Amino acid sequence: MATRDLAVIGIRLIAFYLVARGIVVLAQSAPYFWAEGPSGGQPMLYVTVAIQIVAPLVLGALLWASAPWLARLVVRGRTAHMDMGGLSAESVAATAFGVAGIVILIHSLPQLFVTLVTVWEVSRQGGATSMPGQWLQPAAMALRCVLAFGVMVGARTIARWLLAARKAGLYREDR
Repeated sequence: MATRDLAVIGIRLIAFYLVARGIVVLAQSAPYFWAEGPSGGQPMLYVTVAIQIVAPLVLGALLWASAPWLARLVVRGRTAHMDMGGLSAESVAATAFGVAGIVILIHSLPQLFVTLVTVWEVSRQGGATSMPGQWLQPAAMALRCVLAFGVMVGARTIARWLLAARKAGLYREDR
């Protein structure tokens, strides 16, 4: 099995998880669409709940469809056919970092969007001075997305650095 094939499998498992998560959120959110409780039927509540349902479904479908492209991006240049018993620590760590970056990015993008919509709605209702640090949370979410993308794209380099740091000082010349 090639490294890229292993990454495709991991990415498609994440896509399956996202679709399942969207279905679970849909089942849990059904009462929000029929209740007229404290929300008073506010459209913003319906929008945020709809985003939490639709975003995982759409992202899961997009991930499933783009899994080969993302796998190529994650394992750049490592397409050799390999025996599963011959997996190197670097390949396994790079795949794990790539998949972790994708998971973090997928969980952060909907949160970033919901946070931006919420901040925009608050500033629209209360003016620009309603919350002095209102853009700090969206900025932190955007930074999380950028870092997750960096982990996804630089997975091989991070794995190499981690493995080199783990072995640093173990093999000294003066023994």
